[in-house]
Amino acid sequence: MFDLQRKPLTRTCTTWLLSLPALLLVGLVIAAPASAARPVNALRHGDIAPADAFRAAYAPDAIAAARTPLDPAKVPASLRGLVPLAEYWGIGDDVLREMMQEGESPAKKKAMADAVTPHNAAITAWLDGLRTGEPMSDEAAAFMYMQLGLTELELYREE
Repeated sequence: MFDLQRKPLTRTCTTWLLSLPALLLVGLVIAAPASAARPVNALRHGDIAPADAFRAAYAPDAIAAARTPLDPAKVPASLRGLVPLAEYWGIGDDVLREMMQEGESPAKKKAMADAVTPHNAAITAWLDGLRTGEPMSDEAAAFMYMQLGLTELELYREE
């Protein structure tokens, strides 16, 4: 009924307990590079905090890094002249867009608005004509965020 030849259970528990610190150390060594690789400004979808908390989390070059190079061939011919403005002003991240806008002079904001305003109806028509349910191109998104920026700056007008 009883196995008298079996080793005592305490030796197995002791071995396991002694290996626990080793396992924790190995886990930390493995996890450290993964956590170190996450950039400071890598916010997760759904993060909620005051804008100042997000601002503090961004790297100094975050605004430049948020700008996406656009392919003019993917933009309607009548709007291709606005591609440099969309690349510069069409930042999708709300906090970064606001930070960028705050850093620009009123004259530069007005110049952008003056250049884009005559094309607002064409931009809106282009964006409204995109297929529903398909991913938006970087080009369309940049134009959309540029228009949103105009609205945020209270400079959006349609002529």
